[in-house]
Amino acid sequence: MATDSKVADDSSTPPSYDTISASPIQCDQSSIFSFRRMKKKRTAVLSRIRDIVLAPNLILSSVVPNVNACAAALPATEFSKLLKQLNIEGHTALYWAIVNNRPQALWALHGFISGMSPSVYSDLRIACMITNDYTMFKELKFGNLSDRRSRCFLGCLPDEVQVHTCDEPTNQFDVVFRIRMFQKRLRTATAKSLRFEFVAGGRIWWLRFYILEPSNGLCCADIGLSQHSYQVRFDAVLLIEAHSRKPDRAAPPEALEIILSITGTEFLALVPWQ
Repeated sequence: MATDSKVADDSSTPPSYDTISASPIQCDQSSIFSFRRMKKKRTAVLSRIRDIVLAPNLILSSVVPNVNACAAALPATEFSKLLKQLNIEGHTALYWAIVNNRPQALWALHGFISGMSPSVYSDLRIACMITNDYTMFKELKFGNLSDRRSRCFLGCLPDEVQVHTCDEPTNQFDVVFRIRMFQKRLRTATAKSLRFEFVAGGRIWWLRFYILEPSNGLCCADIGLSQHSYQVRFDAVLLIEAHSRKPDRAAPPEALEIILSITGTEFLALVPWQ
């Protein structure tokens, strides 16, 4: 008796479990090791920077070589990023360099920062405020907040601001401003405003002159506290003196004395003295 038989198609037969192989997950071991090495370097560099700005009995001659060694251990962008972070007790390394009066460390580290971030800017201002260090505040170019470009166009020299402590227990101080080309700069400034900052009494203050429209030959002056400064009640007197005398006058005019309050606004006559 003849029988029909069909040959099974091998291609449709599922493979044996014994023949299935699992492909290993591809992993770039070199990238993992590189990341770990970079993390260790960052930790070691941060530890050394911490010693530079915090450790007691610092040898000044070792500051620059140590900072350069830290910079050489990391790529420039990584080192700059590290210095911008609030990674030492909630502050930047530059903050502690100011607080602990280590200007060598400050300027050595400052030179490796590319672009001042808002957090670094704020941190340095706070450090100058709590140390009452107006000299450092000026060196970091925080004082004059207005018309730098127009002053350059006019060929005007930088203004001079000096802070003098009169009576420290009662927190009294004098601030002397020498504002060059005052009227011309005020009238040509884009915002019709000149604003100055200074550090005194453990606070950051601002003094502003501005023109209201229509001005009628008058400008306004007001004073206040900048961000992060503690509130205070104060008495202030604005004394305006002529910086030179006319050739046909024996003596300059009397100084203009104006009482200022932290919320009040006073008006000043913007007319040349005769």
